[in-house]
Amino acid sequence: MKQIFLNSMLVIFSLPLFSQQFEIESYQKTPEIFQQLLKSNDYISKNDTLNELLVDLVQPQLSDSLINRKKQHHKLGPVGWLISTFGNFNWRAFSMKKEKFVGTVVRISRSGEEQFTEYDVNFDINFHLHKYLHRVFEMYDRQGKIKRQDFTSKGKIDFKASPFVRDTNNIDIRSYRLHCELTPQREYRPIMNYFFLPTLPGAGGLKQHVNLENDNPTMGFYGVLCLDCNHSCHPEMHPYEWIWWLKANDGDNGTQKEWHIGLFHEGSNRMKKWSKNPKNGSVKIPFVFEADEPATIEIQHGAVNEFVNEAKLMAPENVIKSQSKQLNVTLKGRDFSKNIALNFVNPINTKGLNYWFSDLNYDAANGLVSGYFNYALSVKDLYTCKIVFGK
Repeated sequence: MKQIFLNSMLVIFSLPLFSQQFEIESYQKTPEIFQQLLKSNDYISKNDTLNELLVDLVQPQLSDSLINRKKQHHKLGPVGWLISTFGNFNWRAFSMKKEKFVGTVVRISRSGEEQFTEYDVNFDINFHLHKYLHRVFEMYDRQGKIKRQDFTSKGKIDFKASPFVRDTNNIDIRSYRLHCELTPQREYRPIMNYFFLPTLPGAGGLKQHVNLENDNPTMGFYGVLCLDCNHSCHPEMHPYEWIWWLKANDGDNGTQKEWHIGLFHEGSNRMKKWSKNPKNGSVKIPFVFEADEPATIEIQHGAVNEFVNEAKLMAPENVIKSQSKQLNVTLKGRDFSKNIALNFVNPINTKGLNYWFSDLNYDAANGLVSGYFNYALSVKDLYTCKIVFGK
């Protein structure tokens, strides 16, 4: 009898602790781009423009999205100030508001060792979406107006040729790279290397990492746009603080969608006015489910340091806490309801991390429900996560 009681208690504690309800907000035809999330990952991988459109659906925010310092420079005691003031060696803000860019990775690089406090994990991206391509045009135009340090390791820069002069009817997007740069916190680079993306010397490229398995993935970045006038004033995002991607590779005929997101504080002492901690932010991740099929969302926390419970999060009142391994959510509408099982691989009990659903739409004609799964978090230096939308 005692054993039966214990077994019953184990069953009770293994069940979802509660079910939370979110209201359907609209009943329109599912946007075409959301419907593309039902395609196989192989199909998406073979179309860079489509991949970028899907990754562009993600909407990141930061509470410190506005910056108030136009320049940053190397912090080498009085030397850093001198070379910035009299030599104009510095980073110059291109925009006083942090921005989002989505593109396809064409080159990665990272430092072999730390130099002073710098250890760079870099991505160069090209753009198939015109809004980002045209934005980076403006950055090259600004570089062309400054015209300094026109000798690089590749020779003299020709400011009368592409990318500074262009025929908009005949654009080679390979000429318009944006260099995205970050120094992660020193003590978290090994765990980032394991749980998120390659950060250590000798760790291999993106293709060798289980979260990517692709040399040229599509990725999104959110951070400070600037011109690096330590190196010819070329366009950069430095630092990037949000980074995300949809894992979609050739030969993967599956349709479940595996997203990876990361939020970071710049770990060097170069960008103290452009990247502050704690990092208070939110991010919206798109999804679409067939209305009559089972639906699951699996959340696995990766590299994480200290959450800040006191911080004000960008979240509504109706939020989900990840205090148990499994819970049910109901999307409720007119004559329609959809149950979603949320599975937390490694739940974290903290006030500094909340979830909710928004922009919910039920398309009865096509039998689809779509919307956004939202994160809001306050963390001292970094947070990474894998989210899988499946059946």
